[in-house]
Amino acid sequence: MLVPLAQVESGASASIVQFVGAGLLAVSSAIFSVYAFQNRRLDRLESQRSFWRYLVLLGVAGTTYGLSGVLRVASDARLLVALSHASLLFATVFLAFAMRELYYNSALAPPPEERRISLERLRRIETGFVVVILVELVVVLLIGQAGVAAFVKGVGSLAFAGYGVVFAERLESLTRGTSVDTLRRHLLPVLVSIGGIGVAGLAVFVGVRAPVVRGVESVFVVMVGAFLLTATIRLQQNVHGLSSP
Repeated sequence: MLVPLAQVESGASASIVQFVGAGLLAVSSAIFSVYAFQNRRLDRLESQRSFWRYLVLLGVAGTTYGLSGVLRVASDARLLVALSHASLLFATVFLAFAMRELYYNSALAPPPEERRISLERLRRIETGFVVVILVELVVVLLIGQAGVAAFVKGVGSLAFAGYGVVFAERLESLTRGTSVDTLRRHLLPVLVSIGGIGVAGLAVFVGVRAPVVRGVESVFVVMVGAFLLTATIRLQQNVHGLSSP
C-alpha cells in the first residue's frame, strides 16, 4: 500500500519537532538540575533545602522525559512510553511540591493553627499523587493499557500543574520584590506549559487525530525547555550571589 507523499512529509516534520523539543528539554533540564544543586549546596537556610531538592529532582525528571522523547522518535517501545509518562508526571509533581514548600516556609505564610489543611496532611495527600504515578507506570509496563495510561498522564499532569499554580499564585503577595519571586515568575510558565501537555494529550479522547495531538504536545515540550533555560539563568545568578563574600 502506497503512502501519500504529503502524509510522509507531515510525519517526518512531526518527528523532527518531537526530536528537537525533547532534546532541548533534556539539555535544559540537565543544566537546570546542576544549578539547582549548586543553590542547595550554597544556601545556608535550612528551610530552603527541601525547595532546592525538589528543583533538583525536577531537573532529573525533565532530563529523563526529554531523553525518552528523543528515543521514542525511533521506537515506541512500551518501556519508553512508561518512562515518558512517569517522568512527565514526576517533573510536574516535583515542581508543584517546590511551590508548596516555598509557600509554607515563607515568613508571611499563615501560622500552622490558621491553616485549613496542615502541612502533614497535605504531604499525605501528595504521597497519593506519587502512588498514582507509580500505578500508571505499572499499568503501562505490565498491562499495556495505552489508552488508560494516556488518560492518567493527561489528567495527572493537568491536575498536578494546577496544584502547583495555586501555590505559585499565593506566593506572589508573599515574596513580591525578592529574588525568590523572580524565580517563581520563571517557573510559573513551566507549570502552565506542562499543564498544556496534559490538555493536548486529552484531546485525542474527544476525536482529535493522534498526529495533531503529538504535534501540539511537542510544541509545549519546546516551551517547557525554553522556560527552563530562562529559569536556569536566574539560578546561575543566585549561585553567584550566594557564593560571593
